[in-house]
Amino acid sequence: MYQDMDELIEVVVLFEARRMKPMRFRWNGRVYKISEVTGDWKTDVGAYKVHHYAVVDNSSNFFQLTFDERQTNWIISKIWVE
Repeated sequence: MYQDMDELIEVVVLFEARRMKPMRFRWNGRVYKISEVTGDWKTDVGAYKVHHYAVVDNSSNFFQLTFDERQTNWIISKIWVE
């Protein structure tokens, strides 16, 4: 099941065809290399957008990362826990 989170993280992204693609992120002092982006979508918050990414790391852990254009920050918003 997914556990809701709301923690600031650092993310390295690649810009391809005017789109962001998360490559790796640092959370709790550990770096996670993203092996696959399984989904991405946007939500509107007033005049700004919030970008959501469902990702899998090299150890097959699932995360949801979120970039807020207004705040210009990244958070880890969900993790998969068994």
